[in-house]
Amino acid sequence: MSRLNRGAVTVVTLAALSLGGVGALAEEPSSQRDLSSQSCKDVMRLSGKDREIALAFVHGYVLGKKGTTRYEIPVLAQITDKFLDYCLDHPTENALQSFEKIAK
Repeated sequence: MSRLNRGAVTVVTLAALSLGGVGALAEEPSSQRDLSSQSCKDVMRLSGKDREIALAFVHGYVLGKKGTTRYEIPVLAQITDKFLDYCLDHPTENALQSFEKIAK
């Protein structure tokens, strides 16, 4: 490969990597969520890992507010079930406030 062609390939590769990096940065904010502004319906629309992560986060948030790190898995499972049932019946309510109410 000639010196000119290698230079062109290098420039094109660097440009593509730069644009790919910008695209990746542009996508990142869409993966961020603020549970304090999400409705029950928003949480119910999540699926798979996204819903699991949201529920784990809110459990940790509520435990932190209570000032404890201790938990019982069956109790957390019951709270999750109650929360999901509540959200099905009250889709427009704030998800975090609803969870806090249920987890008391």
